[in-house]
Amino acid sequence: MKRLPLNLVLLLAILVAVNLVSSNSFFRIDLTKNNAYSLSAVSRETLSLLEDPLRVRVFYSADLPAPYNGVRQYLLDLLREFDGAEDGYFSYEIVDMETPEGKAEAQGYGLQQVEIQEIQSDEFQSRAVYMGAVVLYGTVVERVDQIGSTDGLEYRLTTAMNSAVTQVDALSGTSGVTMRVFASPALRELQIQGFAELESEMRDVHNRINRDNFGRIDYEFLEPDSDDAIRSTVEEYGVQPIRWENRTGVRRGVLGIVLSYEDRAERVPLEIFSRLFGGYALDDPANIEESLRQAIRSLVSTTSQVAYAVGTGEMDVNDYQQGAAPFAQLLSERYEIVPVDLTGEDIPAGIDTLIVNGPSGQYSQEALYRIDQFLMGGGSLLAFLDSYRQIVPTQQQMMSGAQPYWEPVTTGLEPLVEHYGINLSETMVLDEESFRTRPGTGGRQSQQIFQAPVLGGQSMNRENVVTAGLQDLIVLNARELAPSAAGPSAPPPPQYTALLRTSPRSWVVETPEDIGPWTTGVPADAEAGRKDVAALVEGTFTSWFESAVDLGIPAQEMSSPDSADGPDAAVANANAAVIDANDGAGEVPEQGVTDVSALRIDSYRATSIEPGRLLVVGSSAFTTPQLLNPQARTPNGTFLLNAVDYLNGMPGMAELRSKGLGVARIEVVSDASRVTARWGNTIAVPLLVVALGIIVWARRRARARSVRSIFQTGKEG
Repeated sequence: MKRLPLNLVLLLAILVAVNLVSSNSFFRIDLTKNNAYSLSAVSRETLSLLEDPLRVRVFYSADLPAPYNGVRQYLLDLLREFDGAEDGYFSYEIVDMETPEGKAEAQGYGLQQVEIQEIQSDEFQSRAVYMGAVVLYGTVVERVDQIGSTDGLEYRLTTAMNSAVTQVDALSGTSGVTMRVFASPALRELQIQGFAELESEMRDVHNRINRDNFGRIDYEFLEPDSDDAIRSTVEEYGVQPIRWENRTGVRRGVLGIVLSYEDRAERVPLEIFSRLFGGYALDDPANIEESLRQAIRSLVSTTSQVAYAVGTGEMDVNDYQQGAAPFAQLLSERYEIVPVDLTGEDIPAGIDTLIVNGPSGQYSQEALYRIDQFLMGGGSLLAFLDSYRQIVPTQQQMMSGAQPYWEPVTTGLEPLVEHYGINLSETMVLDEESFRTRPGTGGRQSQQIFQAPVLGGQSMNRENVVTAGLQDLIVLNARELAPSAAGPSAPPPPQYTALLRTSPRSWVVETPEDIGPWTTGVPADAEAGRKDVAALVEGTFTSWFESAVDLGIPAQEMSSPDSADGPDAAVANANAAVIDANDGAGEVPEQGVTDVSALRIDSYRATSIEPGRLLVVGSSAFTTPQLLNPQARTPNGTFLLNAVDYLNGMPGMAELRSKGLGVARIEVVSDASRVTARWGNTIAVPLLVVALGIIVWARRRARARSVRSIFQTGKEG
């Protein structure tokens, strides 16, 4: 008994010593899905770029109700991981948000308060809290605001750190950014709310942004008023003009912001909104400031370039109403878009990805050849290809009785894509698991949009980083894709991978006119089943063209090298064609000639020099405001960024962006399984609990009888 206190003291001493040692030398095992609590390789690479101290200040209110308390803890755990991965330059600090100083500092950094609901004294009460952080590197401030969930939190922190490092490296040089605000005085007659204060508001916004960027942001407020000045502004700076009518006729003006840096420019539109009770109003200055900060990050960052095909009716990247401007704004976070007119321009060297988005015209053979040889050179192609496009009459035409109509789209890309391994149908996919509109006022019921499937669960390819973490993605007016019946024959053949598929209760219609109020589900004569709406082929491709001099003649229609003439004759004929194209000069023309029919034979590649990638999406609506909001982190936007990153050889960014994006869900494979699960949880589980309770009660009764019999036997003895 005397040795017990000594043993207890020794045990406590050992426990204390073990804790002291483990505080400096320890290891962790992350068993969560997608390694949610471990830093990705991209985050570690970002930390390796630090050359000066980088600080993260956390402005996250304490004592928050669920689920925000868990989000706060997840944020702190991530920051500890960052701190443990970098030994000198990284640090973080938690600011006490219960003090006036903490709240004032958060406001000074531009963090916004968030209203949350919590239960106090048995009733719901609103509370304004802060849920954000700022990254400080040099004099650059990057905000990570409104952290309301753990989804993509590591991606947001890593992106903010990388952006801060890039800005410091760029703005510490000799060049600065010029911020020009254009506002025609004639716009005052429209009585736009906020227009009179625009100059002073923009000056204040500039002062704040300039303070955070080494004082390297110059400022100009310009008021083009005459027709010549407006025309010159539109032509030189690309500001979108505004037209309206008054008693004197048609008036014109410009309203927008242009940021210039070296030979690059970013345009930030000043949106005009219709007010609820009439009139117009400018966007909130806080939103304009956030757009400007994002544009500056995009402008000065050393981003990669992607080529964007133009000139054949593709979606306009400057159209914010029905075009691909949201897509361009989304890509501007990481990429510089380089427009390329394939009918007369080569794809610039150094570009790894070409985007072809919703063309409505017919590509020339020269353009198809450039696309083909880009793939043969190891490039990647992202194509959004529609089967139909809707023609919307002008307002004047509609007043005369004109109605929107659909017309089929044929671009010439279809046989190329099929040759590479993806078959493009001319149908449109409908799905019973599709988007429903919300019920409206006046008793208006919700409407199901069958041509807008909502994808999730098994509709996503969980093996590919582009779609592995996505859920609830919406497509619209998509065509069906399938593996080509006779794909390329060069070994190894490109691998076909379906990325997005509709539900088992989907079907196709031949024309959009087959869709109407009569559509209630899968028709009796339709073949229901999953339909591919986005697919990827990657591997070694073979050229669609037999040679550079026989444009317009598909490979399968030309004489095979194994014909009677033999391969040598085929090469001789090709060289003869080059000589004929050069007016019989007898010399092969030099490289750089724009006439594709006169290109040197040795510039032509019959097979890809390295594995290439082709990703096809069966609808260009993906890139329009109908389905894409670049300001919010949506599954559609994540899919597009993941796709471009993957094609550009950066799958790590796609993996990081999707990390923790979705919550695992129970997949319901049939109505029978749904009913079984419902009644099983309602009846079977309670019955199982009752049965287990009866078994435990019976065992206790039996044990009690056994003990009683033992004591009774002993008493009798």
